[in-house]
Amino acid sequence: MTTRVVSLMGHSHSPLWGVTPPSAPEESGAVFVDGTHRASRALADLDVSAVVVFGPDHFRFAFYDLMPRFCIGVQEVVGAGDYNSPGGPLPVAADLARFVHDSVCEDGFDPALSLRMSVDHGIAQTYGALFPGLDVPLVPIMVNTSAPPLCTVRRAYEFGLAVGRALADHPGDERVAVVGSGGLSHWPPRLEPTDPALGERDRDFLLGDRDQLTAREEGRQSRVAAMGEANGKVNAVWDEWVLDCIQSGDLEPLLDLTEEQIDDSGGNGGQEIRTWLAAAGAYVGSGNDLATASFDRSYEPVPRWITGMGSLLAVAGAARETVGAGR
Repeated sequence: MTTRVVSLMGHSHSPLWGVTPPSAPEESGAVFVDGTHRASRALADLDVSAVVVFGPDHFRFAFYDLMPRFCIGVQEVVGAGDYNSPGGPLPVAADLARFVHDSVCEDGFDPALSLRMSVDHGIAQTYGALFPGLDVPLVPIMVNTSAPPLCTVRRAYEFGLAVGRALADHPGDERVAVVGSGGLSHWPPRLEPTDPALGERDRDFLLGDRDQLTAREEGRQSRVAAMGEANGKVNAVWDEWVLDCIQSGDLEPLLDLTEEQIDDSGGNGGQEIRTWLAAAGAYVGSGNDLATASFDRSYEPVPRWITGMGSLLAVAGAARETVGAGR
């Protein structure tokens, strides 16, 4: 037996989803949450035994003292617990994670390796929403989407292809879901150490003063909540276009996007579509074809969450035959 990638998932996260979830079916955010619940049930029916999550970090794990473009957690993974996302130790598919790391290094990539990775809502919120029992072993892959210079979108996809090839070569008997967590359009506050208007304390934080983390957390969360009260900017047209490209299997228009083009149409938060394209690469690189997948799609612009919220599940053609039947 060999490891199989049975599904691809692109999934938005938002701090405010964790703080102000919808309380009624007609409330904004409910359409997206319903799509998430459908995807979670489908993944359970697929008997997923491990999940690879490509996601960003929001300056809770990686800082400008050493900022990798990709980092794979291979041993201990701890949820930061921000915005009510899962906190504390999370289950890790350690052998699979190490195999993926070693394989992509032999395949022309040089991701960083973490033996103790902290994951904030950028990975943990999506993981917890799709696997609410927190019982499916995780391979977390941080993709830097917050701290320029960023890799190109195409490079993120090519890295995902290498991850997919590694999964296909893994000698185990795993049924793997690959997930991209991020986006879609949003314009969160941007902090860059080269900004001359940035205060010394903020600059020290970005450069790696982790002693500030606890003290800053309350202020960070209140600032984000205030943005939601003011109804954040969302570009639903761009978001739907991104979803259309992935669902059609025509990824080239996305892979050609520049950082500036994404900033203009999807905001600096839209840079997180790199995680979706990395996951799509892993799905394709493992031998699957988007053209033969079955899709479940949900999208809703949620200004009070300052984000265009998308959920796109693709189930591999061969995997559909075994839904609910176990391995």
